[in-house]
Amino acid sequence: MNGRPSLKGLTLFLNVYGVVSVVLFGGLFVLTLTDASIIQEGGALRFMRWEPLAKHIELMFEGVYLSGPCTSLWPPATLAKPFFIAFTAWANAVHGLIMLAQSLVMPMFHYKILTDVAYCLILAAGLVILRPRGATMDASFAAH
Repeated sequence: MNGRPSLKGLTLFLNVYGVVSVVLFGGLFVLTLTDASIIQEGGALRFMRWEPLAKHIELMFEGVYLSGPCTSLWPPATLAKPFFIAFTAWANAVHGLIMLAQSLVMPMFHYKILTDVAYCLILAAGLVILRPRGATMDASFAAH
């Protein structure tokens, strides 16, 4: 290897994560914004919402999650910054673990472990596992 960290795995992971984010949260954002019956009481996708319902808060959360695709736009120089990768991984891990605890103590939200919680923890794990390593990473980390 030429001393530069490989970003192929991380880039692929972030691209897939970005597409999933656009489809999942873009669709949910539009459904929430339009008060679609499919996400209202009795609707097939009602389970996608937290209680109590607060449309303005749901739209904010969906907007934040919809920013997931921005990770696929990170330039290689950003992907090689260990602090940026670590911060993003930790932020998602903490968010996911808080939601995990909440889901476990609220029986009606156990299924969120497979949706919202998994979404955050998969990103955190993917960033940690696929983060670039090597001479360039070590030098970049030591310089900051």
